[in-house]
Amino acid sequence: MRRVVGEVVDAGPGGLCVRAPGLPAHRPGQFAMLQLTPGFARTDPLLPRPMAIYRREADVLEFRFKVVGRGTRALAELRPGQPLALVGPLGNGFELPRGPALLVGGGTGIASLLEVARDAPGPVTVALGGRSRDDVLGLADFEALDVELRVATDDGSAGRRGLVTDLVDPGAGQELLACGPHGMLARCAQLAREAGARCRVSLESPMACGFGICLGCVVRVRGGLRYVCTEGPVFDAELLDWEALA
Repeated sequence: MRRVVGEVVDAGPGGLCVRAPGLPAHRPGQFAMLQLTPGFARTDPLLPRPMAIYRREADVLEFRFKVVGRGTRALAELRPGQPLALVGPLGNGFELPRGPALLVGGGTGIASLLEVARDAPGPVTVALGGRSRDDVLGLADFEALDVELRVATDDGSAGRRGLVTDLVDPGAGQELLACGPHGMLARCAQLAREAGARCRVSLESPMACGFGICLGCVVRVRGGLRYVCTEGPVFDAELLDWEALA
């Protein structure tokens, strides 16, 4: 983990790219805290935003998100050359699956899966979902990979009309990796358990610090509590107390 001040390369309503020399290498599924004030002071918006690292090319990191409030709107309105503070990489990411894998992403959770899909050595199936085609983040990037791609949208504007979990059919011995809304993750965990497949999920949680100080991202697991920021965001699905998470 390191604090650096990067320089915005490009930004818009779908995400941003920032040049951040000196930021250590990351694993797929790790994230960074993005702070608008390069001096790391707490101004408006008050708190930094946790963002999954979508991909990295040399010293340029790309983040994908949707504008949902003041913080993401401010990030989307940044101009090339403006400074942006980053703390990262943070959290425990995904271990690359060694054999056949099924990746499931919904909404902004899709951003955690591109590098897994790109770098996994075995055969990979990717299932992505969103309300409409515009909500399926990075669809063109996934289409360019050598993977089996399945898409579901609520309105049928891309792929099959329905839920992305309708496309999830794990097999015994297959690894299922998922990131997205809670309901989607719980259903993936159930389907994997029924099929005898291992399931790892990346939880999305609000947080203020990203490294275990603010206590804002505590989740209940079987037999105790865990921090999403430091002990996650990736967890074995069987460890989590899904009823408490609901």
